[in-house]
Amino acid sequence: MRSILAAARVALLDVEALALPAACLGCERALRPADEHGVLCAPCRNRLRPIAPPVCGRCGQPLDRWDEVGVAAPARSLGRTARTAPSLARGDRSASSACAFCRHWPAELSWTASAVWLEDGPARELVHALKYGGWRAAAGPMAGAIARHCARGLRAVDVLVPVPLGRIRRRERGHNQAAELATALGALLGITVVEDALVRPRETKTQTALAPAERRRNVSGAFRAGTRRLDGLSVAIVDDVLTTAATLGAAAQALAETGASRIGAVTFGRALVPK
Repeated sequence: MRSILAAARVALLDVEALALPAACLGCERALRPADEHGVLCAPCRNRLRPIAPPVCGRCGQPLDRWDEVGVAAPARSLGRTARTAPSLARGDRSASSACAFCRHWPAELSWTASAVWLEDGPARELVHALKYGGWRAAAGPMAGAIARHCARGLRAVDVLVPVPLGRIRRRERGHNQAAELATALGALLGITVVEDALVRPRETKTQTALAPAERRRNVSGAFRAGTRRLDGLSVAIVDDVLTTAATLGAAAQALAETGASRIGAVTFGRALVPK
């Protein structure tokens, strides 16, 4: 019954999109034909705030405070310049340059990159519309932001693997937001999307209210390698938001069993780490 209701909800959203005048998801103002994917107006697109350098060469986290005291800092106050940390400039994905944020990640996760900060406003509205509202059109501008701001990390990637949902949650939502995002990103960049390389046999609690250690325990063993072999390929896991990377780390550990040569991850949004 839930799967039928989820499918009906998505169908109603598609009908609504055709029948009603297009409005910006961020500010609800009427959209112009030139507005990106019929989802965001130009002013709201400009409110999406990219992750600015200098960043950690492995995880892409800004280095103004993470490398000093290990505390997540809002990106508005970047106190260093690329000149003070040249080896950690944006795009350097060397795992040897791990910072306080990522030094305890599993070795299988070589690098991560995020497009924008997950803040109240257009960024959060896009994520919620895709994840909870079934608004597939939101995947377009999200993928566009990843393509623009994470391009360097994606250049050597052979395949994209979306983070899978558990069977129950997939049935409830009627879609997998990570798969929608990966499909849109793959179409933009010409990268193959592989959904059967990773499966999620165990349901997990939602991560939203969990502390970092609880997140790691929650997803430990939640994934396993699927039927597709990825021998010798460079893989980028795709998800909507990175908070602590607990999900991405667990997924990378399972993907390593497919024979992939290098595993990284890209997300649209990056959240501040919960205290």
